[in-house]
This record gives sequence, C-alpha cells and structure tokens, in this order.
Amino acid sequence: MRLTGKVAVVTGGGGGIGLGIASCLSQEGAKIAVLDLDLEKARNVANKVISLGNMAIALRADVTDELEVESAVRRVIDAYDKIDIFVNNAGIACKPGLPFINNSLDDWDKVWDVNVKSLHITCKAIWPHFTGRRSGRIINIASIAAPMAGQMKPPYSVAKAGVITFTHILAKEFAPYDVTVNAISPGLVWTPFWEGVAKNLIATNANYQGMTPRQAFERRMSELVPLQREQTPEDIGWAVAFFASDQARNITGQVLSVDGGVIMQ
Repeated sequence: MRLTGKVAVVTGGGGGIGLGIASCLSQEGAKIAVLDLDLEKARNVANKVISLGNMAIALRADVTDELEVESAVRRVIDAYDKIDIFVNNAGIACKPGLPFINNSLDDWDKVWDVNVKSLHITCKAIWPHFTGRRSGRIINIASIAAPMAGQMKPPYSVAKAGVITFTHILAKEFAPYDVTVNAISPGLVWTPFWEGVAKNLIATNANYQGMTPRQAFERRMSELVPLQREQTPEDIGWAVAFFASDQARNITGQVLSVDGGVIMQ
C-alpha cells in the first residue's frame, strides 16, 4: 500500500489503459478521480474502484478545454482536499498514414491537441497546487510509436515524441518544488487503438490477410516483442504506481518503456 492517503487523477480514465492505471493506483491505497470525455465510462471505472473497497469519483472533462480542466482540478480538490498524483493518460490516434500524405491537417491538429496541448493545459492547472504544496507526481503516457517513428500513424508518433520532450521540460520546471515528472511508453496493449492498427494491417499487408484483428495483433506482437507476450493495462498501471510512490522520489525526467523489450535504450 505505497500510496495510502494519496489522491490520484487519471485523465482518459474511462477504459483501457486508464482503467488499468486507476485500478493499480487504488490497490496501492490511492483515492481516485477518473476524468474522461465520456462521463458514463468514467463512472463505470469509478464504480469498479469503489467495488474493490476504495474511494473514487468520476468527472467529465475535455482535456483540450482549459476551463473544463481547471474546473475539474478544483472539484477534485474540493472532494479530497488535495491532489498528489496527476496521470496524463488521455490520448487519441488518427486514421492510418503510410504514406504520410494520407493524413490531413485536421488529423494533425486533433492528435496534437489531445496528446500534447492537453499536457500544457493540465500541468498549468495543477501548477499552483503542486508548487504551493512543494510536492507532487506527474506521469505522462507516451508510446513506443515515438522512438520507433511509426509510419502507420505519423501524427500520433510525432505527438508522442512531443509528450516525451515536454516531459523533460516539465521535469526541469517542477524540480525546484520537489515535484517529479516522468513518462511511460506502453508497448503492444490490446485496446481499441491496437485493434484499429490490426485492421489496417489486414487491409494493407498481404501477410495479414484473412486474419481477425486479434490474430493480426498477436502476429505483430510475435514479430516485435522479444519477450513474446503482449502488455496489459495493469502492466502500465504498476509502472505508474512506482513512479507515483516514494520509491521513485529521486527519479524525474525519465521515460520507461513497458513493452516487453521492443525499445532497448
């Protein structure tokens, strides 16, 4: 129970990796605030946390809207008196590129806004609270698509590279206030995002034709992952729990790839 008494906010917490993060943080004793664009999904995750005997609230928030994020942060503080951990998990992909000219300017704008600009908005909103308390943990969810320079979804790969660079900047800015900022790059996690990638592989690659999306995902996993197994939302959640704990108090500005060995640095 490394996080007993702590309060954690998880954006994009309404399912998938967000659910895994919320679950793991709550198992370590944290009170959870689930933020999602879809309030019903956020409530479902909050109810799952509550059913395990932990405290959770659900809030609707568009992470690209400054006023909504500021309001959500205030509401969490009103409910729990403080925030200790802020997990920037919200993100979107786009339709496939390959070649990159298939992606429109609208693709680039939407992906950049949700994946990168949102970090400016959320971290600006939490800045007074964390710097005032001289304490806090920020964990940003990046992707192995950044260092791999994935051609399938160029706007997504570039945006996640931006998440990593901004994590380094934030780590320097928050360091004088004893606030750590780190990033986690998930590998191959079976989520709606990877289901979409698998469908595109089936449609564009003869080696995948005739497969179901799940079969295509498993084949791609076997091609990329040295450990020969997929990653789970809980794998990401436990990494977040570590960065959020006092065990990681001297770790900041780092990127941890939870990917079974795809990226080796």
